Amino acid sequence: MFEGSKLAKKYKIKKCECPSGKMIRFVEPCLLFFLSQGSSYGYELMEKLNNFGFPKVNPDPAMVYRTLRYLEKEKFVTSNWDTNGSGPAKRNYDLTEKGIGLLHVWAESIKMRKQVLEKFIKQYKKHFKNNKNILLESST
Repeated sequence: MFEGSKLAKKYKIKKCECPSGKMIRFVEPCLLFFLSQGSSYGYELMEKLNNFGFPKVNPDPAMVYRTLRYLEKEKFVTSNWDTNGSGPAKRNYDLTEKGIGLLHVWAESIKMRKQVLEKFIKQYKKHFKNNKNILLESST
C-alpha cells in the first residue's frame, strides 16, 4: 500500500511491514457491521468490502470465508442456505446478539486505537514541523 508512495520512493523503501497496509484483522469488524444492516451472503459481503474505501486492498475470498466460518463457529453469526431464485444456492449470514456485542467491542477498540494513532501523528508533525519534506503526504 505504501511502497509506491512518494516518501517510500524518496527513501528507497521497497517493502513496508506497517500494519496499516495489511487490513486482514479489520475484515472481521467490517463483516460484523455489514451484517448488522441485514442478512447477506459471501459474494455480496466481498463487494461491500471492496467498496469500503481501502486503496489497493481487495479482500481475499478465502480469508473472507474463513472469517465467516470462524464467526459462525463462535456463534457471532448464523448461516443458512438460500435455494430460492435462479442460479446456485447462496449461504446467507445473519448477525446474532453475541455478534452485535462483538461489533460493539470492536468499535470501542478501534476508537481507542484511533486516539493513540492521532496522538502519534500529532507528535510526529510537531517533531518534524520545520522539515516540510518529511511530513506526511496528506495533511490528515
